[in-house]
Amino acid sequence: MRTDGKAAQNKRIKKDALMSTAFDLFSSNGVNHTTISDITERAGLGKGTFYSYFKDKYDIRNHIIAHKSAQIFLKAKQAIEAQPEIRSMEDKIIGMSDNIIDQLTRDKPTLSFIYKNLSWGVFRNVLTSENDTVDFATVFNDAIEESSVKYKDPLVMIYLIIELVSSTCYSSILYSEPMPIAELKTYLYPSIRAIMREQEVKEKPDQS
Repeated sequence: MRTDGKAAQNKRIKKDALMSTAFDLFSSNGVNHTTISDITERAGLGKGTFYSYFKDKYDIRNHIIAHKSAQIFLKAKQAIEAQPEIRSMEDKIIGMSDNIIDQLTRDKPTLSFIYKNLSWGVFRNVLTSENDTVDFATVFNDAIEESSVKYKDPLVMIYLIIELVSSTCYSSILYSEPMPIAELKTYLYPSIRAIMREQEVKEKPDQS
């Protein structure tokens, strides 16, 4: 009888339990005021189990950021792919940004936890969510390759856009400062378009 599948499932369950517990504790108490003992005791697991998956509490924090970032971007990507009428690269990025903002508006604990690290989470090599593994650098690169508009440095452009979205939306979503998020979007999306248009590779005029 093969037990590899069951063993792998048990490992996944334990790792998920540690990450879920750590997220709850980090969100309520902060990373600095949460110990590994706090995490393992609440999860009902031993420290040895913790160290079989993570180096320290900052390592599990980084895994949580990457995991939650992946979930957010996968949902946004799938939402845009389900709307074939959205064709231009600009409209796709605006659509994904809008979807991400709406997700974070509905999930304020996640917003509070990852907003300073969303860009890092996305560009941290390969992100995994559930059973899906996504290399977002490749995803964006493929989309840009298919675009009729070419960009000078597309990955830096995407990084800047994600940074803009995550940093400006935090206070707007949580505190309606400097304005509610619905109003802020009317300023944010033209700014995203401006970043993209500044990065466009302009065709040189025909000298013939």
